[in-house]
Amino acid sequence: MRNTILILAIAALIGVFTNPPLEKHQKAIQEKVENLKEIDEDIDGDDLKKIGALLGEAIGLNTMEKYLNNNVRIEDLKVCSITQLKINGDYKTVGIGAFGKIFLFDDMKTFVEEKAEELKDKTNG
Repeated sequence: MRNTILILAIAALIGVFTNPPLEKHQKAIQEKVENLKEIDEDIDGDDLKKIGALLGEAIGLNTMEKYLNNNVRIEDLKVCSITQLKINGDYKTVGIGAFGKIFLFDDMKTFVEEKAEELKDKTNG
């Protein structure tokens, strides 16, 4: 019992000192959005801007930093942090940061894929 408490205390202390900053959360989201081309070969830079508009803001690759500065926030829980992205006016939890790493949830990719499909339907129909 005593060893378990000691191990948990050490893990919590490490978590406090390795909790990633906001900039690291922003970079993780930026990398995810920049990799949208993996969804479909037909998506290009203009399509990324259109997907950004569907998200409620223009994400275009040239405005990514501005978008992230205004629309990504973290909820600092001291030992870890929650990544939140503003989508259509509301903040949605899209990931978690702990021990110096950012882990984005799969539902963020699913959301972006759905928006890409909507974009294709609008441009094809």
